[in-house]
Amino acid sequence: MLLISLVLVGVFAVQALAEETQPNADEARRAEVFATIGSATITVGDLEDTINARSPYARKRFAEPKVLKDFADDQVRNELYAQGAEKLGYAEDPAVARFLNQTLIQLFIRKEFEEAVTPDDVPEKEVAQYYKDNPEEFRRAEMRRARHVLVASKAEADDILTQLASESGTFRALAKERSLDTETKLRGGDLLYFTADGKLVGKPDGAAVDATIARAAFKLEKTGSLSKPLDLGDGKWSVVELTGIRPERVQTLEQASNGIRRSLWREEREATLAKLMADLRAELKPELYPERMDTIVLGPVDPPIEPANQ
Repeated sequence: MLLISLVLVGVFAVQALAEETQPNADEARRAEVFATIGSATITVGDLEDTINARSPYARKRFAEPKVLKDFADDQVRNELYAQGAEKLGYAEDPAVARFLNQTLIQLFIRKEFEEAVTPDDVPEKEVAQYYKDNPEEFRRAEMRRARHVLVASKAEADDILTQLASESGTFRALAKERSLDTETKLRGGDLLYFTADGKLVGKPDGAAVDATIARAAFKLEKTGSLSKPLDLGDGKWSVVELTGIRPERVQTLEQASNGIRRSLWREEREATLAKLMADLRAELKPELYPERMDTIVLGPVDPPIEPANQ
């Protein structure tokens, strides 16, 4: 039993030693100095980390010895440039300070607020609840497209329908020739796509077709159908042809989930940043003197105008 115990102790000791040796060996490998430049050193680990920070696709190139050598040479060259610039005082240049400050901010925000919590971390139940609470965001109402001919009397509207029935003219041609609607006649009376309430799709708020025209277009059953003469009031009449139908479309939760997740993540990110800013203001208590900005002197905003040759 004593012999067996000693053997087992030996086995466990060897296993423990192997487990400790492996990471230590890896650390020693990474600590190997590849280059010494002045007071700075570049280790194997430094090169490795810089390479592995790139995308998997970019990392494939480093399997080629020449690419790896050129990369290592570039790191040495960059360090030489850096030390040369520092020796000449460029490290104290305000432009360098501004660049480092912006880089520091970007790194801070990326690490603490963009990579620490990603859209994938948003709980499914929050995504489902948002979808349930905001159904209109995931519904595209039915849209229709039509064209019309605007005329000054019912008799003219009837005549338009007669010509179309006898095929003595196309709707587009008649609109260009006879329509009083100067905005649409040049494009053959095309009213573009609109919703049931007449709102034009993709146009500024308030842009809409006449409500009577919209109602008539949504009553037509298929493209190519014509309306009866429509009384628009003020002595204006219209004949409408339906030219397009885009049915209502509703996104499923599965289809909408990625967009919802990113939206909720952005909201949480902005709320967290706002809280951080409030906490920093409370802690550091910045003091501002806005009246002193009046003394700022702006440099020229336009290049000087060269005098014309006499």
